[in-house]
Amino acid sequence: MTGGYPAPTFADSSLRSHIWWTVLLRGVLAIVFGIVALVAPAAALTGIAVVFGAWVLVDGVSTVALAIRLRRVDKRWPWLLLQGIVSVLAGAATLVFPTVAGILGGLVVLWTIIVYAIMHGAAGLVSAAGAGDGPAKRAGIGSGVLTLVFGVVFAIVVLLAPDATLLGLAWTVGAWAIVFGAMLVVTAVQLRRGSAPLRSM
Repeated sequence: MTGGYPAPTFADSSLRSHIWWTVLLRGVLAIVFGIVALVAPAAALTGIAVVFGAWVLVDGVSTVALAIRLRRVDKRWPWLLLQGIVSVLAGAATLVFPTVAGILGGLVVLWTIIVYAIMHGAAGLVSAAGAGDGPAKRAGIGSGVLTLVFGVVFAIVVLLAPDATLLGLAWTVGAWAIVFGAMLVVTAVQLRRGSAPLRSM
């Protein structure tokens, strides 16, 4: 008698046997992307542009929807609307011209990130400043300040060393992708080994 533990163990084994290969696939794809980023940074930057554009577009649409819902109960809704519009425009521009962004060495992507960060941070700061006192206000102000500072500092770095910034961005993402992919591969192997004994019973 094992107090009901064998059933969860077999269920867990079945789950592992079904997901290990998806984890492995994710790891392999991450490693491949990392190698491409190190060998051909322009192509990697195009991929980064697509991911960034999709994320910012979704963020902008959700922010616009929230602003519209709050227009009758919150006087700050125009600032939220501005945040959403800026995000939608930035995301759409990046998605429409990802190849151009890659060919130009990713400068379009970098400056889109900079403009997005500065505008988003400024609008968020004003929006949070008008909120009532409390943790939400402090968090909003802190988030706005950090985003704004990031945009300004990033702009200075890009202006001073654009080539190094582009290569650094691509290589950093590439190195991270390889490490992350390797971790996923190891995890997949462990899942595969963990499910094998029970599957053979």
